[in-house]
Amino acid sequence: PTTFVSSTQLTAAIPASDVATAGTANVTVFNPAPGGGESGAATFTITNPAPTISSISPATAVAGSGGFTLTITGTNFVNGSVVRWNGSPRTTTFVSSTQLTAAIPASDVATAGTANVTVFNPAPGGGESGAATFTITNPAPTISSISPATAVAGSGGFTLTITGTNFVNGSVVRWNGSPRTTTFVSSTRLEAAIPASDIATAGTANVTVFNPAPGG
Repeated sequence: PTTFVSSTQLTAAIPASDVATAGTANVTVFNPAPGGGESGAATFTITNPAPTISSISPATAVAGSGGFTLTITGTNFVNGSVVRWNGSPRTTTFVSSTQLTAAIPASDVATAGTANVTVFNPAPGGGESGAATFTITNPAPTISSISPATAVAGSGGFTLTITGTNFVNGSVVRWNGSPRTTTFVSSTRLEAAIPASDIATAGTANVTVFNPAPGG
């Protein structure tokens, strides 16, 4: 719908549907017959907004817990927004202008640490949001058995095998609260070097496993 203002100015009502998605539009003016015709085109640009993140859910995961779906809440999301994990794109589903979901593979949460989650809107306009922090925590370890479980006083140093769950590369075997040189074998097995001084005299010792932060 066009309103004639003067021989040098018109106004036109542009509906929301015309600027619903990013891109360009050609704007022309047509004068009717007799004579008349169509003007050359002026370019109108519809840009994508810059996205923002207000929250992510979940915001934490236990290392080694497997892949999951991450929900991102914020503003100015578009059909074409991409969730990035430490700068790398992840498969993204557009839910609405305020919500996206992203498929996070198990490899992204294999080890403890933190990851930056951002949303990128493509050109024209667009850009990358500020980052939300996702924390990958170490699990709490458990011990099911130790081998050997006894030694003769004064018999010398030995290798202690600890069997359990949730061991990580960085787990430490502790002997009465003091760390011992530990070898990570698998998530269910550790080996620790127990020196002769630890079994020089008869008695008992408490053997524990410590997983470092975050979590642990």
